[in-house]
Amino acid sequence: MLAWVLLGILTAAFWFYHLNWKRRNLPPGPTPLPFIGNVLDIARNPPGYKCYTDWSKEYGGIFTYWLGPMPVVAFTDYDMIQEAFVKDGEAYSGRKVFEYFIDLVRGGRYGIIDTEGPLWREQRRFSLHVLRDFGFGRNLMEERVLDEVRAMTANLTADVGATGKAPAIDLVPYF
Repeated sequence: MLAWVLLGILTAAFWFYHLNWKRRNLPPGPTPLPFIGNVLDIARNPPGYKCYTDWSKEYGGIFTYWLGPMPVVAFTDYDMIQEAFVKDGEAYSGRKVFEYFIDLVRGGRYGIIDTEGPLWREQRRFSLHVLRDFGFGRNLMEERVLDEVRAMTANLTADVGATGKAPAIDLVPYF
């Protein structure tokens, strides 16, 4: 009898934790199932974005859904996105890191993709500086196209002459 009471208490504690306690400090969202979260809801509606639009309508511009045991907070309202990521971007700049996977595959957190914080800023600043030296950020192709268009227009104007009328013009030599 004591075993059944203890099992009942443990089951109630388990459900209380998964349905209420772990979600208490997060924005509202769909109720996750223990261990798998809301993955079934997403999988039932391929490719999955219908769930996000439905949740956005039901819970508003910010909601929490669960991918397994991991909560994901989604912003779907433009003003909230602007406020969160532009005005207070430093507070939201971190990301979920799977340390074991990164250590196994990459040998640590190196490069621009896997880093964050001061190391990321330093590497980004260095990369942009080097890329600018190679012409990144300058629209060289647009300048070249405009130069070619100006030269072709000048040649056409010279062929047409002052009268503004010309016989049929063969455009092949201009390309």
